[in-house]
Amino acid sequence: MLKAYLNYPNPRVTTHRNPSCGEVRKMAKQNQRSVLINTQTISTQLQAFAAKQYKFSPTAKQNDMWIRVDFGDPVFEDAILAYVHRLIGKHYSRLASASIERHC
Repeated sequence: MLKAYLNYPNPRVTTHRNPSCGEVRKMAKQNQRSVLINTQTISTQLQAFAAKQYKFSPTAKQNDMWIRVDFGDPVFEDAILAYVHRLIGKHYSRLASASIERHC
């Protein structure tokens, strides 16, 4: 599974594959927004991102998000995240310019 952390005020997208990564625990917070994209949710979630149903702003509730991509195929998971990143970037230029960085 790929876990990606998106931060809006400080534009960045950081990916994690190690489930015990200390950075994942450090960036987790109570009531954290988290989206799961897998075989059951892919269509619904891609439509939601394309329709700007997930908002980003510098407020505590909308300033970041975890996206979990789970297909058991790292190459496909990276491609899905790249596509979601492009969809978000169509509406949020700050995130569009953020590169996807691999942490672990």
